[in-house]
Amino acid sequence: MIDAPVQREQRLEDARVLVELGELTQAEAAVAAVLDENGDNLEALRLYSKIKHMRGQLSLALACHAQLQARGAAPGESARMHLESMLHMAQDPERGAGEFLAVGQRLVQKPAAYLALEEAFQLYVARRPNEARAVCRRAATRYRERDVDVYKLSVLAEAWISELSGDLEAACATLERLGHERGFEADLDRVMALVSLYELIGTREKLEAAVNICRFLERSFDSRFVAGRLALLHHRLGQQEEAARYEARHLAAYRCWMHRPSFAEVVRVAARRFLPLGRLRSTNFVDNELPEDVSPGERAIAAALAGKIGEAEGILAGAGESIDFLHRANLAALMESGSQHAVSLCARALRADPSDPRLAGWLLDVEARTPCEEIAAVFREGPVASRVLAELEVAVKTAPADARVWRRLATFFGLQPGGTEQQAQFDDRAVALELAAQDRARVSGKVLAAAIYRFFGRPCGLIHEVWATREMPPLGQAGGTLRRDDILGAVTDELKDSVRNIFLAVREYARVKFPHRTRDILDYNYCYKITKEDEPSGGVSAGIPTALAFLSLFLQQPVPADVASTGTLVADAHDVLTVKPVGDIEHKVDAAYHRNLRLIVVPRGNQAQLEQSALVPRAVTRELVRYVADFDEVARLAFGELGP
Repeated sequence: MIDAPVQREQRLEDARVLVELGELTQAEAAVAAVLDENGDNLEALRLYSKIKHMRGQLSLALACHAQLQARGAAPGESARMHLESMLHMAQDPERGAGEFLAVGQRLVQKPAAYLALEEAFQLYVARRPNEARAVCRRAATRYRERDVDVYKLSVLAEAWISELSGDLEAACATLERLGHERGFEADLDRVMALVSLYELIGTREKLEAAVNICRFLERSFDSRFVAGRLALLHHRLGQQEEAARYEARHLAAYRCWMHRPSFAEVVRVAARRFLPLGRLRSTNFVDNELPEDVSPGERAIAAALAGKIGEAEGILAGAGESIDFLHRANLAALMESGSQHAVSLCARALRADPSDPRLAGWLLDVEARTPCEEIAAVFREGPVASRVLAELEVAVKTAPADARVWRRLATFFGLQPGGTEQQAQFDDRAVALELAAQDRARVSGKVLAAAIYRFFGRPCGLIHEVWATREMPPLGQAGGTLRRDDILGAVTDELKDSVRNIFLAVREYARVKFPHRTRDILDYNYCYKITKEDEPSGGVSAGIPTALAFLSLFLQQPVPADVASTGTLVADAHDVLTVKPVGDIEHKVDAAYHRNLRLIVVPRGNQAQLEQSALVPRAVTRELVRYVADFDEVARLAFGELGP
């Protein structure tokens, strides 16, 4: 009997591997079951947020993220979150005025720290940093004995304003003085702010001091929080061996945080249930190591994933337990797809455990392609048929838009006596869903954009969609335009102007570059919509995705669904569109990796910043990011070489 904590961990492991395979419905069901039992399981909540992000259900994903933020920030981030929120409110007087904050649709009363320091950030925004620091010092004096948290925040605010003003030595001195006071020697907010300052100053003495602080933090916290920073510090100090060691630790911790399964996790899950090993073999693992105390089945699966099929077969030779038939079926399916040997092993494994929906699904898929009497026989057996039907009915309820489930249901009823009518109904449903999926895959004008959402001033990266559509203008009216009123979604006036400028630039670019494919470009009027409507979208970082959406529509060429982009677009000439860098690039790349995308297109001007990132490991950046300098490169990455 497996105890409850172990069972929950196994469900989360299963879900992580299913997410890697793109099986989001089954993964979500497993995570939801864990949350139903224990709503405070933060690991499950983070994985649930990832699944919602991948599905494009951004409101739910952001709601989960807000819960996670409320339950605890990373070490040393709490005070900076408050300070950045104050600065953001000062930069947005309409939302920040008064004693209340606008949080979504609610008003939340400001804490004492906000009221005490609000004036300081307003003065800083007004370019009066010396007066702002004086206000911080007065607030610190006022609250030193009354409220220790507000006192600390006031001192940190003074240091941060000094840093933002370019006076790094004054900022250091402020934080170092605070460290001499009792209770603040090892304060995480203070020491993390000090590390950032030491990095900016960049002398060998300061860098070594930053290393010492980070090693102190390393003993208390997960590698994800400090390993990336230590790798960068050792690089700057010329200590390449230490830098490489910390880079490896950072990558492993980052992948774990992003719910990318390790090699050991995949092996454990494949030893418990039927998985398409062929798809898993294409996964990039950080390492291929296994614990010493693993079962023969796990060792066989590990050998198969490493391409050592003969070794895997040798490990399982003579094994006769029911679970071993599943392992051998996995291997046979990997090697021989629909061969009779694979079918026989899978049929035997299904008889041993008819509740495995993946095993039943694999056999039904083989039957649909190549009818086989052995498969028909196993699905006509009463105990197997009743359990498989129950699992298929659950699958239909949880994923009614999945054509594969309806196709399997049709195949199943086709094997049952008197099931011809149900088979025809389910076949029709599967065909309709398959055609709809093909139509969606061919849709032009839909593009993924990397953006930022802020929680109390802290940036959170996310991937959302932008859409471009077209329609024939009314009779007698000219086409080829994008009216301001046809830019939809929660967008600022600045973004509306930017979208119209990009539309005009890309329209002319397309007519020059692809005249043979844009003869009808002036026959339509155009519409643009940006999703992510929880708060107004602004800025110009959506330039590349917006331009891609319009070019995709003009050329009637879809953009791959696993590609996102970000970047500012500048029209240098009618046929030259230049790409400029954007802010918060680390968080945007972080969001693309969180959503399991294949690549993200970013401006070449952001390359140096990403290579010095303590958030995203360099190995992830090299795998995921493609740098561009102009829109010609963007188009090639999105569409390949466009011919006639």
